[in-house]
Amino acid sequence: MKDQDMVLSIIVNAIQFALQQARKDSGGPGDVIPPEERVDLARAILAALSEQGFEVTRAPSEPR
Repeated sequence: MKDQDMVLSIIVNAIQFALQQARKDSGGPGDVIPPEERVDLARAILAALSEQGFEVTRAPSEPR
C-alpha cells in the first residue's frame, strides 16, 4: 500500500471514529456521513495538507 493510501485510510478511520463517538455521546442516529463521503472528505484533507507543503512519506520503523 502506498504511503498516501495508508494516510487516507487513517484519516477515513479517524472520521469514522469521531462520528461513532459523537453518535454515542448524543444518542443520535447512525452514520451521518456515508462512507464514500468520508473518503471524499479524507481526500480533501490530504489535498489541503499538500497545498500547505506537507508530504506523505513513511518514516523508518523503530524497533520495539
